[in-house]
Amino acid sequence: MGRELQKKKNRSSNAKVSRHKNTRVHKIKSFGNAIIEKNWDKTQTLSQNYSRLGLSSKLNASAWCAPESSAFTPSLPGKPLKKLQPGEAKIIRDEDGNVVGVEHAPTADEALDEEWAGFEGEEAKPVTDVVRQLEAIARNEIKKERTQSEGEKEWIERLVAKYGRDYKAMARDKKANPWQQTEGDIRRRVTKWEQKNGEVKIEA
Repeated sequence: MGRELQKKKNRSSNAKVSRHKNTRVHKIKSFGNAIIEKNWDKTQTLSQNYSRLGLSSKLNASAWCAPESSAFTPSLPGKPLKKLQPGEAKIIRDEDGNVVGVEHAPTADEALDEEWAGFEGEEAKPVTDVVRQLEAIARNEIKKERTQSEGEKEWIERLVAKYGRDYKAMARDKKANPWQQTEGDIRRRVTKWEQKNGEVKIEA
């Protein structure tokens, strides 16, 4: 059978050229951010671009920048000293091996108050202009408020008209609350609904 197909191909004047698509090359169609798109270098790889812009190309990789206000000094060559964790202590000895003191780790609250200086044994990367612009956008971004649908408004109105402010009873009513929303969730929805629509008449 294979020989007959080969004869037909040899007799045909139009030989089909098969083109293999290179699946390893991916062109980025959309960056999702105008700042990154503006500073993107098409001649570099994704990792090279991210490293140049001061970003991390891998979620598990540690790519951090030292704060401009903090004076960060890289660790000295050799084995880095392990930082004490809350609840730990270190015995300090002199040259002869005698105990001269005990260094206690800061408490959990004190550790939270300390300014983070990055991961141990890593050198900080300088803060790039791209990172500054992205951080400024993140700080000034306005949180988009979720609007309640008409169906949700009608459902809340029925609950309030039937139970008033008894949110526990609303949560227990399986017919009026078929989605089994919790007491706290219903309270938040009712509060938001009242801010937009005002109170309704409560049944006696």
